[in-house]
Amino acid sequence: MLSDVYLLFMKSDILKIYFLVLKSRIFPNKHNMNKNVLKAKRLMQERLKTNKAPSELLIELAVKKWQELSRKYKANEDIVSISLYLAHTIFSPEWWSDIQKNHPELSANFVKPCFDNWKVNQEDQNTILNAIRAHHNDEPCESLEAEVMKNAECFKFVSLEWSLIWFHELWLRRIAYNQSKEKVIKKMQQKLELLTLDDCILEAKHGCVKIEEIFS
Repeated sequence: MLSDVYLLFMKSDILKIYFLVLKSRIFPNKHNMNKNVLKAKRLMQERLKTNKAPSELLIELAVKKWQELSRKYKANEDIVSISLYLAHTIFSPEWWSDIQKNHPELSANFVKPCFDNWKVNQEDQNTILNAIRAHHNDEPCESLEAEVMKNAECFKFVSLEWSLIWFHELWLRRIAYNQSKEKVIKKMQQKLELLTLDDCILEAKHGCVKIEEIFS
């Protein structure tokens, strides 16, 4: 069934978002974006060059999901966006390495000094840092924004279209075919357990059935 991947790509928004990512690198939209969101996005792009992971396209897909969830749940969109962009500033492509396991705490510690320079008030700093630390359940979510951020971030791996991007990312890392398929399933199972919003859980379960059909 993986032969149907390209057809599925063409029917989804993935190609559109891919080109938006490329466009944003060349022509960043400075006017419509909060200045600290723009700084967070730029920092994310700089760190991706060092970390070699995760995929920028997957991050932008998570941003697309938080826009939907933030409007639905009336969360602060800028805080959710900054949290998502900064959640993997310390990361490693090495599967289940210490850095990968501890990246929420490491990333929070890495970005904390930036906030004073960016003139982020203390309350927003605390909310963003909690969202980063809590997105893998390392600590409880203390705000609606942290809850929305965690659920949006999970969707990188519980939607079929997004799992195909993850599968391609593993191929780029030269992970063997069968190993890559196993990792897609394991990541899906991990992220499904982290979801907390009822509508997200329901949507994800439909996606996971399709993922298992293709990758199992």
